[in-house]
Amino acid sequence: MILFCLLIYKVGWEETFDSIKKISIIHLLVAIVIFWIAFYLKSVRWKIISNSFGIPLHAYQALKIFFIGLFLANITPGKLGDFGRLFYIKDQLPNQKVGWSSLIMDRIFDLICLIFFSSIAIFYYQINFKVLKLPDDYLSTLLLGIVLLLLTFVLFVFRKKIKKYIKPWWEAFNSHTLGIKKILLSVCITCLSMILIYGVFNYIAWSMSIPINHLGLFLGTFILGLLTLLPITILGIGVRETSLVVIFQLYGLPSQDAIALSLILFLLQLISFIPGAIWFYLSPIQLSQLRELK
Repeated sequence: MILFCLLIYKVGWEETFDSIKKISIIHLLVAIVIFWIAFYLKSVRWKIISNSFGIPLHAYQALKIFFIGLFLANITPGKLGDFGRLFYIKDQLPNQKVGWSSLIMDRIFDLICLIFFSSIAIFYYQINFKVLKLPDDYLSTLLLGIVLLLLTFVLFVFRKKIKKYIKPWWEAFNSHTLGIKKILLSVCITCLSMILIYGVFNYIAWSMSIPINHLGLFLGTFILGLLTLLPITILGIGVRETSLVVIFQLYGLPSQDAIALSLILFLLQLISFIPGAIWFYLSPIQLSQLRELK
């Protein structure tokens, strides 16, 4: 939030507001529909994964609870509230470890997709802008190497205790019946939903007549997606704006357009969470109740 305030102070509200006025209501409505389609696809993926773990989740239930989880995820740092989904299906779970495993599996598909597209983005920006440079001194590299060696040593010393703790979780995680076809289907659904979600940035930028390279913007938003997973912000406030400003500066575009684009996406996020907020209001839980799922 402090970062966001500093950016607004530096760029100015008037300039940012002038950029925001470039967007029309019809484009906002289309963008919200795109978000909802993407979220529906993700709920289908969650249903596929849950069913493979023996959780009898049906389509409407998956959609409803997924939207609730989405709402909770985006009002908590690091999207931890997403695990609130388990509370709504606790009576359908074979056991709690299986329930947690199903959500972890669901998040892993997202993470793999984010890392894949982010890797392409880093390669793209390195080729075009040389954003990564070798350090002048190797002290930081040496310190990182020492930390990794210490971590490896600790894992080796406590390997038996770690294995004993992880084993039941590993068995629960591997109790799914996902075959190659369902894995490929889930991967395709994940990629399509991600393309829709992050493609909204391009759609709004186009509707605002921002002359940015759309491939660069599209790939850059995946890095932004990874950064917003860090448990240091809610709804990506500050992190998203700073990242977009950096991307826009690489293309020689004004910062106010970047902040305006970010604020519009922030607004769209809030609106797209309304179904989840309504369903959550009709059957609320407290995040502290997640302890019951252990």
